[in-house]
Amino acid sequence: MNVRRPTRREFLQLGAATALVPGIVMPVAAAADPSRLALVVGNDAYPGAPLSNAVNDAKAMSALLGEAGFGVDLRTNVDRTAFGDATRQFAEAAQKSDVKLVFFYYAGHGAQLDWRNYLLPVDARVNTSADLPAQCVDLASLLTGLARAKGKTFVIVLDACRDNPFGASFRPTQKGLSQFDAPSGSLLAFSTAPGRVAADASGASAQSGLYAEHLVRELSVRATRLEDALKRVRLAVRIASKGTQVPWESTSLESDVFLFPAARKLTEAELEAEIQRELDTWNRVKGSKETKEWAAFLRDWPSGRFAEIAQTRLAYFAARDEAARVPVQIAAAPAQPALPTLSAVPAQGPAPTVAAPEIVLAEPRVREPAQLVVGSGPDVPVLMRPSANPMSAGTYAIDRGYSVGDEVVYLQSDPVYGGATKTLTWRVTKVDLDADRVEINDGFIVLDSMGNPLVWDGATYEPRLQAIPAEVQVGKRWTTRFRFARGAERSESYYNYVVVARERVMLPFGEIEAFRIDGDGFNNFGSHLTIRHWLVPGINYSLRTDTIRYDGRSMRAQYAERREMVSCRQMRWTQA
Repeated sequence: MNVRRPTRREFLQLGAATALVPGIVMPVAAAADPSRLALVVGNDAYPGAPLSNAVNDAKAMSALLGEAGFGVDLRTNVDRTAFGDATRQFAEAAQKSDVKLVFFYYAGHGAQLDWRNYLLPVDARVNTSADLPAQCVDLASLLTGLARAKGKTFVIVLDACRDNPFGASFRPTQKGLSQFDAPSGSLLAFSTAPGRVAADASGASAQSGLYAEHLVRELSVRATRLEDALKRVRLAVRIASKGTQVPWESTSLESDVFLFPAARKLTEAELEAEIQRELDTWNRVKGSKETKEWAAFLRDWPSGRFAEIAQTRLAYFAARDEAARVPVQIAAAPAQPALPTLSAVPAQGPAPTVAAPEIVLAEPRVREPAQLVVGSGPDVPVLMRPSANPMSAGTYAIDRGYSVGDEVVYLQSDPVYGGATKTLTWRVTKVDLDADRVEINDGFIVLDSMGNPLVWDGATYEPRLQAIPAEVQVGKRWTTRFRFARGAERSESYYNYVVVARERVMLPFGEIEAFRIDGDGFNNFGSHLTIRHWLVPGINYSLRTDTIRYDGRSMRAQYAERREMVSCRQMRWTQA
């Protein structure tokens, strides 16, 4: 098997913080593109629990999608018959061979029952839980209908988490909507986290919901990846709501999606400049202890090489500020963030402005005062509770908490060529969370607070090998690009990572349920790099790690290593 050595441009593409865009020219007011199809529904007129802006939100989204070239079917205040007809016609239209990108947006009331999500027509009469399936539209049925259309990309946006959907007639046992892992080739976006609710906008001046306001603003930005726009929406809504509303996404997209692609690809010089701009920004902010600076960094680089780290640092300092009751002000970012290397792509229309919000993200999380001891007895511990939701593997913050004295023991072996095994003992000797630095064995290994390596046995990773994400969720993807140096040896590498599955992995002390993360990439010498590791949120170390470096041409293994946890002891632990 021959693997082509990556070109310089491919390295630059994977290192650039702004996603590359296909060479498609999209006019400002695009005619309907037969490859783009959308259904937009907005329901306000609920007799028992009316809403004030769902129809406005739907109209704003419809206008945006029309501008992006979608053929849009806009429905407002639909009853059950009209809602069913619209979703059925939508699913049938999606099966046409020329349709490639399918977009569904819903604003209105929603509810969950037995892990299934239901969207409410305006004539729904729900007095008991049995009325939900009979009176409402089952999201799973819609997704099943769309799934019959093979080879498409689906985007489902649900702004349907308002409180009290049934007024006084019925109160669901569970709030909000249930988590639902996105099927292959799709993205699901919720206006707030599963099981949570978002208040409807109020006041005479409230023309749009908080989520819809930021969603339309960010999706309007030209040459922006859909996932980047949604990350900016999440940050903006989280700040504006003072942590009470945090949008959530699940994605299994297999390619980048743009509502407004750029007119041209960037040159290598522009890619280099963009990478350097991100690195310069990172070098300025990496030592910061200011919440506003981390929020601003994420605003500019939502999917950059340091985005996972920045999310964790933002959460850490925001919790610190909230514990001290210190409100922080951050200047509001413009709707169209400055991208110097994209200056050849003109902005469309003036950028709206908003008032500077106060950052009060959430109450600080208090860890259970419990120790974790793994591998010291005959019983195999339960490190992660089984998921009660059959529709999802769950979403978890990485939630690591290092303390001096924490210790892990690994068995190291070569899974390709065999040979003697080694026992590795790592003990935490210094922790400085403000500096994002954890030293093991007196600096033999240096990690950040997420567990990503900065120093390892005399080798440095600059800026760092970002193998650990801020949160774990099946389908999550990210890219890291770093320079490795040990003595005279130098290399530049990149990995694409994905959380593949929640599964059971066999270790020396027993079988443990964990999330599996796969990484695949290259270095500038043409070597093909693969890494697979299993982790549990809250556990400070990966349970098992398999690393293989292949010759890029012959695919012969040059180096292979497996590390399996034998035992682990840590002072602070919260069970996932």
